[in-house]
Amino acid sequence: MDGAADRLAVVTGAAGGIGRAITAALTEAGHPVVGLDLRAEADRSAVAALAADLTDPQQIEEAFDWIEERYGLPAVLVNNAGRYDARDFLDYTPESYRAVLDANLGSAFFCTQGLAHRLIAAGRPGDVVNIASISGQTGSPDTAYCASKGAVIALTQGLGRSLAAHRIRVNAVAPGVIDTAMAAAIPAERAQEYRERIPLGRFGRPEEIAAAVRYLVSPAARYVTATVLDVNGGLH
Repeated sequence: MDGAADRLAVVTGAAGGIGRAITAALTEAGHPVVGLDLRAEADRSAVAALAADLTDPQQIEEAFDWIEERYGLPAVLVNNAGRYDARDFLDYTPESYRAVLDANLGSAFFCTQGLAHRLIAAGRPGDVVNIASISGQTGSPDTAYCASKGAVIALTQGLGRSLAAHRIRVNAVAPGVIDTAMAAAIPAERAQEYRERIPLGRFGRPEEIAAAVRYLVSPAARYVTATVLDVNGGLH
């Protein structure tokens, strides 16, 4: 990909801490950003924020239609939308399991598909970054969450290879424990255990995830695809 300027980006989960940080970082790099979330909220640097339920493929298609009509065809997609459910494995119901999988995996799958159809039809290149998690690499007691994030990693690797012929790069960032509202939902005893195990001695900051995303969609990463970038303070 040649320069970043004026390459429209879509950031999902834009109302949250990591989504806002990603939006600010991409804007600073020259990308106009449209944020998608259940609430029409995003960092103030975004050119627009649109409310959409990204577990619904029809709403995803409508959102991309709306964006393209008003701002043009996006060249960058960051699949950051997600759901964390601190629930014991034995307490999951089909509904609570599906809610986590649809939010974390389904949204990334169908948002990428929606953009890829448009980019391929237009003969345009693009960059996709999925926000995975260390939980998808090592497992965690939050079984639906770690299963969904492991699947996001597998999706990244598969799409990175299958979409390369269309000049669409697909990568992922796998955060460790990041100081956000989602991390605040981790049971206190487990959060303290994580903190003690992190070699760098602290939880990460949203801006540190955003910096990794900014790199992956930049010309500096033009030869990087199907890759997962760990940003976890050395936690394994």
